[in-house]
Amino acid sequence: MALTFLPGIAAAQNENLDIVAEPICFAVRNEAPYKVYGNFATAEFQRPDGIKTRHRSNFRLEEAGATDPETGEALDQAEFCSYGPFFPERKLELVLRTLFPIFNCMTKIDQGELVISGYRKPEGGAVTTVKCFE
Repeated sequence: MALTFLPGIAAAQNENLDIVAEPICFAVRNEAPYKVYGNFATAEFQRPDGIKTRHRSNFRLEEAGATDPETGEALDQAEFCSYGPFFPERKLELVLRTLFPIFNCMTKIDQGELVISGYRKPEGGAVTTVKCFE
C-alpha cells in the first residue's frame, strides 16, 4: 500500500515550506497483537483559494503477523511516501487512535522503519506506542 501526499499549493503563500522534488518513502509496521488505526499529517499550507489546510493520510494495520489469505501479502505493514510540506527537521505528525487519539508524535521519516508496539493490560484496555525518530 503506497500513499503519496501531493500538495496543490500556491507558490507565493508557501515559498518557505519544506517540499521535496522526489518523495521520501518510509515503512510502518505493527507489532501489537491487535489492529491499529492512525494517520500521518503534513505541515499546514495555503491552497490557491486562500484556505489553510494539511494533507492527511489514514491507515489501518492488522495485528502483528497478519497476512492476506489469498495473496499472502502482509497486512501488518504499509509504505507511505510524502513530498511534504514537512514540519521542521523534515518531520510529519503521526497520530494513533481508537475513537479518539491515544498517541501522537512528530517523527522524522527518513531514519528507518516506524514500529508500532503495544500490549493488552490485564485490567482491560491497551497501551500502544511508536518509537518516533527525533
